[in-house]
Amino acid sequence: MNTKLSLVAILLAGAMVTGCSDDDSETIYICEDGSEASSPELCPVTEPSDPTDPVEPPAVDGPFVHAGRTIIDGAFYSATSPSNEYDPLRDWENTMPAGYKEMRNASYPWGTTVYDSADNGEELWMGTISNGWCVWPYQNIGMPIELTTYESETTGCSVPGTTGTPSQIFIYNFRTGAKEVIHEGMLTSGGPQFTEAFEPINNTYGFRAAGTVGDLVFVAGHYKSGVDANQGRLRLFVFNAKERSFVGYRDIVGDTTRRFRTLEHADGTTGFYTIVGAETGMTQTGDGPTQLLRWVGTQDDPFAGGTIKDVENPLNTTGWSKVSTQLDNEETPGGVQYGMIGDWRQFTHSDGTERLIMSASAHPFVYKEGKRNDKYKESVILISDPIPAAGYSASEQLTFREVFGMDQYDPDTKGRWGAKWGTSAINDGFMYFGTYHQGTDAAYKHFAKADPELFTDLTGLDAHDYSVIDANKEAGHKTFMINEWRATSIFRIDLKNIDAVSAGDTSKVELLYGYETMQVNDGNGWKAMPNKLGQKPIHGEAGMGNPGNVYSWTSIAKDGKLFWGFFDAFSGLHDLLFEAYAGEYMLFDGIVFQNPEWKNQMANNPAMWMYDYAKTEMDANGLAEEFIPGGDLLMIEADGSARKLTTNGFGNECSNGIRNVVDIDDKLYFGTSTWCNVGPTSGLEFYQYEPSLDK
Repeated sequence: MNTKLSLVAILLAGAMVTGCSDDDSETIYICEDGSEASSPELCPVTEPSDPTDPVEPPAVDGPFVHAGRTIIDGAFYSATSPSNEYDPLRDWENTMPAGYKEMRNASYPWGTTVYDSADNGEELWMGTISNGWCVWPYQNIGMPIELTTYESETTGCSVPGTTGTPSQIFIYNFRTGAKEVIHEGMLTSGGPQFTEAFEPINNTYGFRAAGTVGDLVFVAGHYKSGVDANQGRLRLFVFNAKERSFVGYRDIVGDTTRRFRTLEHADGTTGFYTIVGAETGMTQTGDGPTQLLRWVGTQDDPFAGGTIKDVENPLNTTGWSKVSTQLDNEETPGGVQYGMIGDWRQFTHSDGTERLIMSASAHPFVYKEGKRNDKYKESVILISDPIPAAGYSASEQLTFREVFGMDQYDPDTKGRWGAKWGTSAINDGFMYFGTYHQGTDAAYKHFAKADPELFTDLTGLDAHDYSVIDANKEAGHKTFMINEWRATSIFRIDLKNIDAVSAGDTSKVELLYGYETMQVNDGNGWKAMPNKLGQKPIHGEAGMGNPGNVYSWTSIAKDGKLFWGFFDAFSGLHDLLFEAYAGEYMLFDGIVFQNPEWKNQMANNPAMWMYDYAKTEMDANGLAEEFIPGGDLLMIEADGSARKLTTNGFGNECSNGIRNVVDIDDKLYFGTSTWCNVGPTSGLEFYQYEPSLDK
C-alpha cells in the first residue's frame, strides 16, 4: 500500500465511495455480553442507564472554571459499525440507543469570533473541524495506515467516520449556557442557500477562520472544488448575526486563511481584512497566492465590488480587494513569495505608529526534488511599515520588512524550512513569538524534499513513498526521527530593538526557551551544532522540557498578563498506543480489513519510538509527573520566564491543546482541542480564567 498519499486526500476520496468487501467474509461484531452478531442491531438489548443522570465532571486544574463543552451530536457503537449515527439536532441525552455511547465530533474550535448582540450580549461564533486527532497520528507522527481505525473508551476513529462527519458552525452564549448549531431550520432567511453551500459535506473540510464586522459574521472553510480538488479554494460564508440569517457565500482562490481582523486606522476609520496564504496542509497543491485582502462590501451587500473574483462564477463579485503585492510579488520581476501567514496582529510601535506583526511560514516550494528555489522564502517574522492613514488600498498597499527568520536560529538547512512560526503577542513593550512544528510533517518530510538521496540513506525509506522500508535501517530511521523532531521555542524582542534586529543585529533577540544545540546531518554524520543565535536559552529547554509541546498555538495579552498555550503531540498517544483496539481497519465505508498484526505494529512504529523518547527526556528533565495526557497553558512573566497554570488539559486528559481564546464580557475563555470523541469527557471545551483563583 502506498502510504505516501495524504490521509486527508484518502478521506476526501473515501467520502464519495461506498461498497462491500471484495471477499466473502462477513464482519463480526462483539456484543457487550461477549456474544457475536453480524450487525449491532442483532445484539441482545440491555436497558440503558438513565441518560439524564448527571456525569461528574473532572476537577478543574488551575485558576479556571469550566465554561462549556460541545454538544453530543451522535451515537457511537464501534469504529467499523455502519450503524453509528450522526445528527447534531437530535436530543441524544434523552434518546441514546441501548449499547451506544455519546459522541462529540467537534474537536477543534478552529475559527472563532465574537458578536455583541443587543438582545443576547456577547456571543461566540465558532467554526469547527471534526475528529481532527483521527488524522494526526498517521499524517504527523508516522503511524501505519492500518492503525487509522481504532477505538478505546474515549475515542473511535476510522477514515470513513472522519470524512463522513461534517464540520459545523456554532453559536455559544457563556452567560446563558445556550448552544446553537447553525442549520437551515434556525435561520430566519437564506436557509436553503446555506444547505446548498454546506453540501456535499466533504467539499468544505473544516472552518478555519471567522471574523465579525458590524452585524456580519464571516466564516471561511477549506473548499474542495469539484473541478480541481487540489487547487486551493476558500468558501466564505456570510451571516447576518443580528437577524440570524444566511446572506450567502463566495469561493475565492486561496489555500488557507487563519484570521479575519479589524484594523484601526489613524484617520479614525477601521478596515476589515484577511490574509490568504500558500500551504499544502489540506491536500492543496501549494500554488495559492499569499495576499492581504480588504473587505470593500457593505452591510447590506457584503459581496459588492472588489478585485477578487468568485472562482466558480467570475461574473460574481466577492466584496474583497487585494491590497498587497509584496507578500507574493507576482507583479514584481525577481520578487519572492512567502508562505501562509499563521498569525498577524496590530500593535503600536515604539515610534508611535501603528504596525502589523506577521508570522510567515515557509512557502511549500522552497525545495523541490533536492533543488532550492530562492524565489520562495523560508519561515520569517515580518513587521509592516506604518499602516496608511485610511488603511490599505490598491494605491497604498501593505509593505513590510523581515525581522527574524528560522534560518537565523536553526542550523539544519535541510529540515528547518518545515518549521513554522506559531502564535505571537505584544505585551509590556515586548514582541513575543514561538515556533510551530507539525510532527513528522515538519523537518522530517521537508528533509526528504530537500535531499531525497540523503534521506533514503539515513532512514531506509523511499523519499517519495514512505511505505517502502528497508528493515535493516530501522535504527537509522529512529535516530533520524528523534534528531529532526523539534519542540516549540519561544523568543522575544524589545520593541525598541525591532529596527536593529531587522537590520541584522540578532544579539537583541532573546531566546527564552529553546535549543542551545541541535543535531544536524549534512551527509557526514550527526553533529551537535549550536543554534545560530549563539545563545543559551535563558529560562529552559524547548517545549518547556516537554518534547510533546510542538505548537506555540495560542496567546493573548490582557491586563498586563501574557497567556501562552501549546498543543501536546503525545497526549492522545497514551490512549492510542496502550488502550486502543485496532484489529481491523476501514479505508472506505463498508470495506473492513482484518489486521492480525496490529499489536506488533502498535508496539513498534514511529509513534511509539517518539513516545519512548519523550518519556525518557521528561524523566531526565525531572518532569516525569507531567508526562501525562493534557495540554499546557502558561503565563509568561515580566522577565520572560513561564509560570505553569495547567499541564494536564485543565484537569481533562482529553484536552490536548489550547487552540483558541476569546475575550467575552471582559473574561478570557480558552478553547481546547481534543483527542477524544466518545464518552462524557469528549469534545472541545472552554475554560474561563478566574483571576481570584490564581494565587
